[in-house]
Amino acid sequence: MMVEKGKTCGTDGQSSFRKAWEVLFPYLLYYLTYNAAYLILAFAYQATVERFGEGYGQFMTAHAATVTGVMGGLCTLVGILPILPMLKEELRERGETLHFAPLKAVGAAGRTDQEEKLTKLVGGNARKMAVLTVILACSVSLGFNALLTLTGFADSSQTYQKVADRQYGVAFAVGLVLYGLISPLAEEVVFRGVIYNRLRRLYHPVMGIAVSGLLFGAFHGNLVQGVYGACLGMLMAYLYEKSGKFGMSFLFHAVANLAVYTTARLEGVQGILFTPVGCAVLLAVAAGGVLMVKRLGKEG
Repeated sequence: MMVEKGKTCGTDGQSSFRKAWEVLFPYLLYYLTYNAAYLILAFAYQATVERFGEGYGQFMTAHAATVTGVMGGLCTLVGILPILPMLKEELRERGETLHFAPLKAVGAAGRTDQEEKLTKLVGGNARKMAVLTVILACSVSLGFNALLTLTGFADSSQTYQKVADRQYGVAFAVGLVLYGLISPLAEEVVFRGVIYNRLRRLYHPVMGIAVSGLLFGAFHGNLVQGVYGACLGMLMAYLYEKSGKFGMSFLFHAVANLAVYTTARLEGVQGILFTPVGCAVLLAVAAGGVLMVKRLGKEG
């Protein structure tokens, strides 16, 4: 069959552009909303410094890293607000919901033995996947960080060093909330919940895993975190694909962040893990975890 060349190119080009825009729009919306919120907060911060005088200004300057971190966390939450309806729609397309809905007792009374067995099997696999996700998140994040440190790659970027100093400069309790809850939630909503789901729907799951990971790495803005983020981003998308649960990618992200953040303050632990042997063990556990995820995904 022959078709007119001009019409075919025009239609395909328009379709490709529309798909690309649908994938990138959530990130652009998040980015613009985040920065708009940050400008407003920065203006409010400056106004309070001028209002309450020099002593207040000195206090805020002394805790600048924490103040900046809190401002960033608030803006992150504001940034995902317009993305949440998109997340709800993408999860609906996959048959997921934003909350866990337990089976009601009334329904349980009418279930057959086969349905009971299936319910227990699904619940058991979900618990196994959750435990496996925690182990995988710890081993991958720490193993990868050990590898980047041992190879000297982590010290190759001055931009990364500045970012790391700022991140680890916040008060510890504040950092736990920022990096263990707020940051993983926002990034998973944007990159796995919306962008990955759109990529797998519009193109293919394999492309979704690869491209969403690369976009997640680029989002971090420096080479070191870019490589780290791209690899973990692909792994989180793979975990999401195999588990079929958005909550698993969030759990992985939160645990990985907390593992790295807390270990950075424990020099004794780093002295054990950030060695060739420690790195090899962590990465071996991670590889085994990936194989288990693949196996559980097939069973599910």
